[in-house]
Amino acid sequence: MSRFRLRPKSAPSAQIWVGARPLSEASASISATIGLVWTRRVFLVIWVGAFALCGVAYVKLLRPDYVATTQILLQPRVIVNDGPEDERHFHQFMMDTVQCETELRVLRSEQLLYRVFNALELAKSPEIRNGPDGFWAYIGDKIARLERFVASGHDSLEAFYAFAGRVRSRRLSLSYVIEISYRAQSAEQAARVVNSIASAYAAYRLRGALAREQRRGVYLERRLEKLQGQMLAAEAGMRFGEIPEGNLADAEVRLLGPANKPLGTAYPKMVPIVAMMILFGCVSGLLIIIMPNPPSSKRKLKAGVVSNKFQRARVA
Repeated sequence: MSRFRLRPKSAPSAQIWVGARPLSEASASISATIGLVWTRRVFLVIWVGAFALCGVAYVKLLRPDYVATTQILLQPRVIVNDGPEDERHFHQFMMDTVQCETELRVLRSEQLLYRVFNALELAKSPEIRNGPDGFWAYIGDKIARLERFVASGHDSLEAFYAFAGRVRSRRLSLSYVIEISYRAQSAEQAARVVNSIASAYAAYRLRGALAREQRRGVYLERRLEKLQGQMLAAEAGMRFGEIPEGNLADAEVRLLGPANKPLGTAYPKMVPIVAMMILFGCVSGLLIIIMPNPPSSKRKLKAGVVSNKFQRARVA
């Protein structure tokens, strides 16, 4: 008995294809579809090429936009020692997440942005005067106007809101650095506006520090002169679109250098737009070819099934 061992039955080979139709029928349908597309390849190439040319023409017709950025470091502090003014060198930094969000709201406030808008006379700038450029910018501008309910006669309000829509401010990760950016049709204009916004924010902080010192009742004249000098420097930077060279320590912020001129355009980008148009052309062209003309193998299979039914009916 030990010589004869029962061999286990070999398991049936597993099939990869688990579709509802047989593998041969599915393969024939795919082959027929590929053959149909290959016969219409000239039309497909022309169709995709037309979409690619439309994408190139769209990019060339749009006006280029440049984005300049600058950064502000928040440094709120409280004086710890109570010695004379010349000896107050020890400070304690205080910061929390809620205060960062508050400063972001100040940077986005209409009061601060309107000062920059008037100081630089941005209503006459090309990016504001020419209106929205591009399909999506046009749609976004119309939606924003419906949300604000701005009448068509208020040109100054429309110009200001167009300017405010080009300004972006955000907190960098979990740091205490706020980044400000502006989008314009020239690199010099973008850097100039960004520097002006940063200087206007520093002037706002200095005005608050000056008001606090004046409310204390007993104050030193030297202290007020120092605050007023810093505030005048910040106001001049706002008007001329530059970052003040001096130290604005009493603003409790640090302007991390002037904005650099962008080296290239931020919008429109040739490669993404043309790639999207080519993809759209491929999908639409394949649908045009396949939908009205189903594969021939499928028609043959249907014809064969119908003929078999008639033959069975005759025999019966």
